[in-house]
Amino acid sequence: MVCADTHVRGSLSQSLQDLLRLMLNVWCKAALAVKVVAAKPNECDKTVIVRRESGEFGFRIHGSRPVVVSAIEPDTPAETSGLEVGDIIISINNVNVLDASHSEVVKIAHAGSDTLELEVARTCNVLTPVVREPGAGSPLYSGYLWKLGGLSNGAKWVQRWFCLKRDNCLYYYKNDTESQPLGALMLVNYRVSRTPDSGRLYSFLLDKTGATGLHLAADDEESAMRWLAVISHSIERNAQMDQWLDISNRKLKLAASAVQQPDCFGYLMKLGHKWKAWKRRYCVLKDACLYFYQDGSSDGALGMACLHGYRVQNSTAGGKRFAFEILPPEIRQRHYYFYTETEMDKKRWLAALEYSIDRWIKVG
Repeated sequence: MVCADTHVRGSLSQSLQDLLRLMLNVWCKAALAVKVVAAKPNECDKTVIVRRESGEFGFRIHGSRPVVVSAIEPDTPAETSGLEVGDIIISINNVNVLDASHSEVVKIAHAGSDTLELEVARTCNVLTPVVREPGAGSPLYSGYLWKLGGLSNGAKWVQRWFCLKRDNCLYYYKNDTESQPLGALMLVNYRVSRTPDSGRLYSFLLDKTGATGLHLAADDEESAMRWLAVISHSIERNAQMDQWLDISNRKLKLAASAVQQPDCFGYLMKLGHKWKAWKRRYCVLKDACLYFYQDGSSDGALGMACLHGYRVQNSTAGGKRFAFEILPPEIRQRHYYFYTETEMDKKRWLAALEYSIDRWIKVG
């Protein structure tokens, strides 16, 4: 009964996400139509120019049909362009992408131009919580910090409100009353260290190889130590997550830690790689990794497929009516075949797989 209730909640959640995506699509199209026929542009619409520097634009996108700006890296072209977290991208260099998938939008953005002209629909803070990760609404830690920004030879310290969320992402705002972040830093592969020679007391640096660092400072030693502790813990959690995703067969306890709040879960019929026979498996999808279990109460995972770079499509494998396949980016990699019992379940898995595979692709 618990498994059934959980499955129903998962299906309901997926249906609500699909409905919200449809509402966003309709809202964007309506806003675009108003902009064309009105005497003056809709105040929530804006054209933003983002020029690539040091090989990156500096922003991330989330979702599909439409895609939404989910994060803006600090001290990058995106941060100074006027682009905001929560902006829905309508067109890129005059190419309408409102009905394009996540991967299609990424391809268009990487078509060769070092300048992106983005027409965006500004959600005016209403949809900000939607584009954040589940559980991100309640911060792990928050408070004012000083941020070093501007040109290197004329950099200035400005005070900003910082929130470390449960998605291990550090957001910063103009002040503690704003709901729209000025930017965000996903703490993957970052290091944090004290900077006694920065010219400001209680300062520290967040940096990683190949990325612009974020230089911060607290008002006192106690505050600096607290921030260093919570940021270090968040970086460590991200490092552990990456390590888990690289291991193909761990115990359920470890696998469960890596797949909290899964993108999709339930039973699928899977075509065996060795014996070419269909087997019923309980599957859990999280961050483009698909975990296989004997059943929903198994003590250990049978295996895991890392689907980064893969794509999904319909299939006629084995003559199964509701079949689909997951194709690898290279021929030498493994090909996966599945089928479901109903068309609705198939659509649920196809949508979740496309979302999970594409969600972490970075524009830049």
